[in-house]
Amino acid sequence: MRLIFLCLSFFLSLHSAELSYVGSSTIGKTVLPEFAKEFSKNYGHTFSRIENPGSGQGVDALLKEETELAGISRAIETKERALGLRFFIIGYDAIGVVVHKNNPVKNLSMEQLKDIFSGKIKNWSEVGGDNAPIVVVIETLADKRATQIVFTEIVFDTKVLVGTYSKDAIEVDAPIDEVNYVKNHPNAITAASMVFVKNTPEVQALSINDVEAIDKNIADGSYPISRPLVLVTKENLSTALVQFLNYVYTKEAQAIVAKTFVAVR
Repeated sequence: MRLIFLCLSFFLSLHSAELSYVGSSTIGKTVLPEFAKEFSKNYGHTFSRIENPGSGQGVDALLKEETELAGISRAIETKERALGLRFFIIGYDAIGVVVHKNNPVKNLSMEQLKDIFSGKIKNWSEVGGDNAPIVVVIETLADKRATQIVFTEIVFDTKVLVGTYSKDAIEVDAPIDEVNYVKNHPNAITAASMVFVKNTPEVQALSINDVEAIDKNIADGSYPISRPLVLVTKENLSTALVQFLNYVYTKEAQAIVAKTFVAVR
């Protein structure tokens, strides 16, 4: 029996492979770890590295051959399509406009949203709230994180980050830091993936143009601030990576996506 076990272990070691992921934290801190766990259990391949520096840095790492799998949580750019990369949409996410749960404001128009984040509207009383200064919280602009890029393009209709936001905006490192700031500061507002909102009961997501950030509205496109979740590879794929990409579209994997986001199947 011991000999059979050793032979089986040796056989699996010959046929197992290590994969790596670099990219969007919206993907890398939510579905990817659970994907990796279940994929390893069923196929024997493991993820030796899951890093979340952001979408742009993930694509850069892929092009430099520092990883074979990247993730982006935004629309695919024209210049990226010209690089010979392959794209796999695994789900859809909404960017929530996040305020403290005790904030009486429940809805903003897109114009009000733009004016708040640009610094034109400075007090909650200007949008039906309390007489209190608005504290705008954003991710560090220099990092060019996907959430900030998508939000900027949709709300401001520009790709320019620096100079677009309020000069008084507080910059933090990551989406979870934004949400935690709002959790601890009742007058703050930020924009972050709904996954972080769902996991933080002290905050709430506002309706935008009277449309809630719920699955139905994200799926049919009526919620205005949504985005695809995309896995990215180069043209030539290892056998293990092909198996993984097939796995993410299985019923089991899409059920993992559906726990947090809107599944594609």
